Amino acid sequence: MTDYLLWALAGVMVFVLVILIRLLRDFQKLKQTLELLEARMQRNNEDVAGLCSAAVAVDRRLAANDNRLNSIVDQVSTQQHAVVSSVPSIPDEIKPAQGYEDVIQKIRRGVGIEELVRDCGLTRDEAVLLMRLHGGGRRSV
Repeated sequence: MTDYLLWALAGVMVFVLVILIRLLRDFQKLKQTLELLEARMQRNNEDVAGLCSAAVAVDRRLAANDNRLNSIVDQVSTQQHAVVSSVPSIPDEIKPAQGYEDVIQKIRRGVGIEELVRDCGLTRDEAVLLMRLHGGGRRSV
């Protein structure tokens, strides 16, 4: 029975030795993987630091451009205000933005050329042209 125990003990020791060798190999693989991951992590950290530095530089440039644009807008606004204040005021009924739409509506209601010239501040030629374009053939030239 002693031989049997010795063989069993030898078998267990061989089994433990095989497991130990396998664990050592796995440990070496894990160690290599860990070193590789640490190197990648270091490169990623350096990349992130570089990106942060670049973002700060871009932010500075954007702020500088924003300041320049704001000063240009201020200059243009000041110049525009000066030009607008030097131009005599235009009556609301003559302003083109709404004026031509109102004139066209008046033409469609049957208003004559003389009324367009008098009420809308148009020249006779403008009134005639608008009447031809939007009057549907009616003319009182």
